[in-house]
Amino acid sequence: MMKRSFCLIAMLLWACSSDAPSNDGKAAGTCPQENPECKEIAEAKSGELAVMRRRCVNCHNSDKGIMAGTATPLTQQEPGIMLYPPNLTNDKDTGIGTWSDDQLATAMRTGLDDQGLNLCPQMKHFADMSDFEAYSIVKYLRSIPAVTNRVPRSICPPLKTAEESAAQ
Repeated sequence: MMKRSFCLIAMLLWACSSDAPSNDGKAAGTCPQENPECKEIAEAKSGELAVMRRRCVNCHNSDKGIMAGTATPLTQQEPGIMLYPPNLTNDKDTGIGTWSDDQLATAMRTGLDDQGLNLCPQMKHFADMSDFEAYSIVKYLRSIPAVTNRVPRSICPPLKTAEESAAQ
């Protein structure tokens, strides 16, 4: 009886929180870590707003389209560093089309790529990003039409060197 009461109280608390789905079945806020439905609840519109709020488009934007990356390096911050924001559209050859949703969420949160390697440290990552926000951004990225746009590999020693970039 006590266990049933505790579960009922926990469910009511969750239902009244901003993490709970609204009446239309869509999330009103962030999903708790233990909620397996976060990926299904995530919304592309929320992801687009999060991309704007996090200022992702300041770097991941070009004349080829929003989030399509650029072959023009960002302003050089330090000698030997050349940052080329990658193509974040669903193109399978030049974009994120082969990345899983979980790999994309991990990259945004931890700065690790689809192979578990560090992205350039200049790429901001957001350890505080909720499941709802991460998967909403992923859903938004998946909604952008694929753009074929090969972007050079960034150079940010010691992680990514000019020699490694030339070899590709």
